[in-house]
Order: sequence, then structure tokens, then C-alpha cells
Amino acid sequence: MFRASTLERILLVLSDFIALTICFALAFWVQFHSGWIADKYDPTKTFDSYWGMGLVLNVAWILLFVCAGLYRSWLLNSRTHQILRVLRAVAVGIVIIIICLFGSEFLGKVFANQSLVRDYIYGSRFPWIFIYGGLAILLVASFRMFIYLFLRGLLKWGYGANNILVLGATESGRKIAESLKKTPERGQRVVGFVDERFQVMDHEFAGFPVLGKYSDLTALVKKYKVSGIIIAHDSTSPQEIMRVLVWICEIPLHIYIVPELYPVVNGQFKGNLVHGFELQELFAFTMPPWQVRVKRAIDIGFGVFLGLCSLPVCLLAAIAIKLEDWGPVFYSQERIGLYGKPFIVYKFRTMRTDAEKFGAQWATKDDPRITKVGKFLRKTRIDELPQILCVLKGDMSMVGPRPERAVFISKLREQIPFYISRLKMKPGLTGWAQVRHHYDTSIEDVQIKLQYDMYYYENMSLLLDFQILVRTVYVVLTGKGAQ
Repeated sequence: MFRASTLERILLVLSDFIALTICFALAFWVQFHSGWIADKYDPTKTFDSYWGMGLVLNVAWILLFVCAGLYRSWLLNSRTHQILRVLRAVAVGIVIIIICLFGSEFLGKVFANQSLVRDYIYGSRFPWIFIYGGLAILLVASFRMFIYLFLRGLLKWGYGANNILVLGATESGRKIAESLKKTPERGQRVVGFVDERFQVMDHEFAGFPVLGKYSDLTALVKKYKVSGIIIAHDSTSPQEIMRVLVWICEIPLHIYIVPELYPVVNGQFKGNLVHGFELQELFAFTMPPWQVRVKRAIDIGFGVFLGLCSLPVCLLAAIAIKLEDWGPVFYSQERIGLYGKPFIVYKFRTMRTDAEKFGAQWATKDDPRITKVGKFLRKTRIDELPQILCVLKGDMSMVGPRPERAVFISKLREQIPFYISRLKMKPGLTGWAQVRHHYDTSIEDVQIKLQYDMYYYENMSLLLDFQILVRTVYVVLTGKGAQ
């Protein structure tokens, strides 16, 4: 069965393309065939000569809409908000068209002190562009509204809904489940409850099956293809809420909580109000879609640039490591990435070859296992440069939390609430925690860095990434925080 969000995106792209094609054809007719613009009236012109330009414009519009986030799921969001986003995107597109068509000519007339009134206000070119823009706003927004009427109809008939689990067979959980069942157009289907009293209670509650305990969540999510979880406890302690979140933070899910419980974690994480239903979303990913794509492009571009520029430094580092003790130059290790996916990370070796003969352990201040060359490489962060390969492969980003080892994650998730939530971010070569704090040497250090990591997650943006990259240069030049 299709997912509503997948069909939504396909239909939006098709409808936008059709709407933009129609508005280009109408604008062509207004300019050359309607007679409304006297100096452009020319019935001998045919659309066949201009369809190529229209096709190029349509592709450019689709790319602009992608960057503006118009192809994320809007099914449960405000229609007014979406129309305003369309208006803003089209306005930006019209400005870009004007700059491309008239930018150099406009500036030339300004510098030549020539009149702009006749050519740009009373001339025929600007009216055509504004007519085209107005039609684009009207048709794109209208077509989208028809699509959402159609999709909501499909959801009402039971097609394409997202599967939801309710945590807590309680009165709050019953109200939520029954409300979602009565309003299928919201696109959320409750597949069952999860409750810690699973073994001692009836395996049915409010007409829905009770499927298991919190420890069964990972298996249940895979079995029922669950996309979201609602935490619905009538009365429970903050510790219980924290324990539930620890189980589900590493799973790629939407996590919702009833408003009465939100004060339990209020002030620690951002919450997004779910339109049309009284739920708060925790750990909501707030970075705009276009910034996510630009971030990946920056990762690739900056990674290639940094890799090429650092080749001489890497060569010297490799020679120095080899000359000191004739051991291996590189050190490879399995780390845990986005949503728990393991990958191999590469670094220049900075410790003796027998550094972990007694098992995995954190580096300490003035650690005797660190070699003389390794101390310099750590201080200047040169030891991290081979991780550029992980950035180019997509396992890491230039900016993000430090990738950790599975053995440490299994320990820290039990000791530090929400530590596992770091797995909702792609690890980075550098990050807010790395430039604000030194290497981990204790549980206290990990707790401090987690606060920095969560700050980064809640405020993730290209501007913050740029700030971190600039600060990384400062850290590298000064050696601040190295160990």
C-alpha cells in the first residue's frame, strides 16, 4: 500500500509542472495575441517557438520549490501557511527572472542617468513578467488545494495512512486512539498500544491490540512499519518519561507527547505543535529541507577542497608517524552513525600500537599511550583529516556530533538520559561540542558535550555550521581543547 506522503510529493511535482506550463501559455497569449499590450501584439508568433523557454523555466521553478521546502509533506499542515510559502517562493523566482533578464541593462541605465520610467514601468516587459508571476501563484496554489482535497479523501477511505503506536494503555491514550480513528483524514492510523503492564493486562484496550512492552519497540516498529509514536500516560514520573524516550530516540520516528506531559521535558527540547491535533512533537528536525541539501553540497565541495589542500600535510604526518615507531600510519575503527548505522572511521594513529590491549578506554590528560608525534597531531587536529573520506562517502558531515564507538554508546545510554538522541544527527568532522569543550575524559565531560550536541540539533542551520567551521580554524591554530 502506498504512503500518502509519497503520493503527495509525486502529485505536487506533476501539478506544479502543469500549472506552470498553463500560466506560461496564458502569459504568452496575453503578450502576443490578446492585444492588451499594444506594442507586443503579434498574432503571427506561435507557441512552438517558445515551448523550450517554458520548459527551462518550469525546471527552474521546480528546483526553486525544492529549495523552498514545498515538496515536504504538507498534508497535515495549515493550508494558509502553504499558500504563503508558495507566494514567497514565486516572489523570489520573479525577482530572479527580472535580475537575469534586465539586471545588466538596468544598472547600465542607472549609471548612464537615463530614464527608467518608459522602459520599465510603462513598457511591455515588466507587465508580462508580473502577469506570469500572478498566474503562477494562482494556479500553483489552486492545483495544490485540489490535490489535498483528493488526498484527504483517500485517507478518509483508509488508503495511505501512516502507522502510529500509542505508548500507554491509559485514558489519554484511549482518547487519542479513538479520535484518530474517527478522523482518518488526518492520515494517522493507530495499529495498537504498547504498555509495560503487557504481561498482566488484557491484550486489547479500547478496541485496539496491546502489542508489547517498551523493550519490544524496535521489533514492533519494523513489523508494523511504524512512522510515529505517541507517549500518552495519564500520570507518570519524569523518570518514566525519560526511560521511554531512551528506548525510542535512536529510531527514525516522529515522537509525540500529549500537552499535559510536555512540561516534563519543557525547556530541554523544542516542540512542534501538530496541526489539527493537540500533540507536541519532540526532537523535531527543524533544519529547512533546502538547507539540508545545501549542507550536503557544502560537505562534498569543502571535503574535496580540504582534502586536496591537506595532501602535503597528510604526507608529512604519515612520514613522521612511520619514522617514530615504524608502526601503521592509519588507525581504523568502527563508529556508530545516523540512526545507529555502523561505519568505519579513519584517523592518523596518535597512540602506541598496544594502546588498547586492555580494552577500549577514553584518553586522559597527558595520556602516556599518546606518542610524541601523536600529541602534535591531536593538538593541531591533523589526526582527524582522514575522516574527510567518511564525509565524501556520506557517513559523516563536516559539522555534527563526534561519532562514538558502540561499546561506549551501550554504557552511556544507561548512564546519561537522552545520550542516544545524538544518533538522530549525522556525525561530523567538527561540531559545536568539539569546539566548545575538550576531548572526553569522564562521564561529566560526556554530559557537558551532550548539552552542546542537543543545542546544535535544536538550532541546526547553515549559519551555525559556518560559525562552527570558523571556530574550528581558531581551535586548530591555538590548540585549544586538544588532548
